[in-house]
Amino acid sequence: MPPAARISDPHVCPLSDGPKPHVGGPISIGAPTVLIGGMPAARVGDMAVCVGPPDAIAKGSLTVFIAGMPAARMGDMTVHGGSVVMGFPTVIIGDMGGGPGPASFNAAAANGTPLVCRGPCPECGQM
Repeated sequence: MPPAARISDPHVCPLSDGPKPHVGGPISIGAPTVLIGGMPAARVGDMAVCVGPPDAIAKGSLTVFIAGMPAARMGDMTVHGGSVVMGFPTVIIGDMGGGPGPASFNAAAANGTPLVCRGPCPECGQM
């Protein structure tokens, strides 16, 4: 599962304008209300600096959305055919479902396995 991309994370661009390569640069626009490591999260459609015309993130997560758009991650493609080459290493975004799911909870309840909570219960306040 790849790290989440955010403003300032770099991308590479394989295009060139004649002898002048685009090179790539940092992601420059993100979701201002969702911070990853203190920086706005990057999403599909967010812009990235390029020596040529600006690039944009073209592909993102199939299952994680930020402000209504797919979350961008290291390795995701850009419009110019490049990719995001860095992400925040402690925030990982995958495309598979996570957690045990309801079937596991139902099976545990059926055989009497107690539910263990970390911290106070949000409904009753008990530990």
